[in-house]
Amino acid sequence: MKATHIASLVAAGLLAVTGAAHADTYGNTNPFETQSSHSPNFVLGVRVNIPVNGFTVTSFGMMYGHENFTPNTSNAIFGLYTSDGNGLPQTLVAVTNPINLNAQQTYDNIAFTSTPTINSGTYWMMALYESLASPRMGLQDPNSLVAYWSNPYANGMPATAPAITTYTGQNFNYWINGSVVPAPGALAAFGVMGLLGVRRRRSN
Repeated sequence: MKATHIASLVAAGLLAVTGAAHADTYGNTNPFETQSSHSPNFVLGVRVNIPVNGFTVTSFGMMYGHENFTPNTSNAIFGLYTSDGNGLPQTLVAVTNPINLNAQQTYDNIAFTSTPTINSGTYWMMALYESLASPRMGLQDPNSLVAYWSNPYANGMPATAPAITTYTGQNFNYWINGSVVPAPGALAAFGVMGLLGVRRRRSN
C-alpha cells in the first residue's frame, strides 16, 4: 500500500473520531411524584454530579407541574454554579435567558447563553422564578440537599453566590445537557495506532 494511501486512511480516521462528540445528560430525569409551590425571588436548587472532564454544557432541562395538579404560570431563569470548599454554590458557570413556563410539560434544551467546558465535579442546578412556580418535585430522599438565597428576579442570577441557606428533603426534576469530545491525546493515539496497524498489515 502506498504511503499516500496510508496517510489518507489515518487522516480519515482522525476526522471521524474528531467529530464523534456524544451528547450526555446529567441530573434528575426520572419524574418525581409531586409539584412544588416555589416562592418567587429566590435562587434555589439542587446538586448534580458531572462525572467526566471536558463536558461542554449546552442547555438546561426541567419538568414543570404534575399531571394531577394545575401548575402556576411563571417566568424563570436557570443557571449552573460550581461548588465551593463546603460543597455549596459558588460561581455561576452558565445561565439561560428568561423562559415562560405555562403548562405541565417537560421543558428540555433551554439553551444557555454561553457553552463553557467544565471538568468533573459537583455542581448546582439553580432556578429563579418571577412568580409562584410549580417545578416537579420529589420528597422521598430525606438527605437531598437544597440551597437557596433571596434574590430579586429582575436582578437575574448573580455571578457569585451570596450567603446561602440550606435544608434537606426535597429534589427537583432539573438536569444539564451537553457533550464530550474525545481528548486530543486520544485522537493522536488513534492516528498512530492506525498507522502502525496499516504498516503491520503491509509487511505481512
